[in-house]
Amino acid sequence: MDFDIIGQKAYINHGPYRNQLGIVDKKKPSGYVLKVGYTYLDVELKDLVLVDVDVAQFHDWCEKNGI
Repeated sequence: MDFDIIGQKAYINHGPYRNQLGIVDKKKPSGYVLKVGYTYLDVELKDLVLVDVDVAQFHDWCEKNGI
């Protein structure tokens, strides 16, 4: 499986940055950030809406990563 959430387009579905398109990146030591322009927003996976992602691949990725 070649799918990974890192580098995927997504937007936040609520809050002050609602509907701003960005790129998902890994936050160290754990978690995710959404890069919107030059801004890095701390996000939880449940707050993201992925764009142009195959649901079956995402489901398999979640199972593989224990999410």
